[in-house]
Order: sequence, then structure tokens, then C-alpha cells
Amino acid sequence: MIQFNEKTLKIGQREIELEYSIKKVVEYKNLIVVLYYDNEIIPNNVIAFDLQGNQLWKVNDILCIKKPTGNVDIIKVSENAIRIISDLSIAFEIDVYKKELIKKDYLR
Repeated sequence: MIQFNEKTLKIGQREIELEYSIKKVVEYKNLIVVLYYDNEIIPNNVIAFDLQGNQLWKVNDILCIKKPTGNVDIIKVSENAIRIISDLSIAFEIDVYKKELIKKDYLR
């Protein structure tokens, strides 16, 4: 069972303390994706964990942006894809298991 409160994420019996407040959690069959930030949106602020609480990836591990920006929303698109909206209004669709960029859209 996945629970979160402020900066604490609980996956089963394991509690993980994050540096910033958890804003949203999206669940998949074998992993979860977390969006976190406080008053300021920080770079590289989407992280995936397996169901044992081990970190699998951060968004910039996949996107490889030289100067990463923060993200403001995450949306489950399918059972293997997530849409990540950056603070620059760029939407990245990522395969959460293959760790690959599926597509990139500009929302402006």
C-alpha cells in the first residue's frame, strides 16, 4: 500500500523521507512515480520507486537535459506511460518501464 504525507512516502513497510513536499503520486503495477517540490519548483523533481522503495530513476536520467527545469504535474497516460508537464509548458511522455522518451509536445 502506498501512502504519503508532506515529505514522507510509505511503500509497504518502508518509509522514505524526501527533501521536498510530495505533490502527487502515480501508481503502476510494479512501480510508483512521485512529483515533489515546495514553494519553488526544483529541477529534476520526478522520481520513480519500485514497490520495495528502491529508487529506479529520476526524470533527467531519461531526458538528459543539460539544464533541467522543474515539473508541475504528472499524469498517467497508460499502464506503462506517464506525461510529465514542465514549468516551461513542455509535456514529456515517458515509458516508465523502458525509461524512454515516447514524445515531446510544446503546450504554448
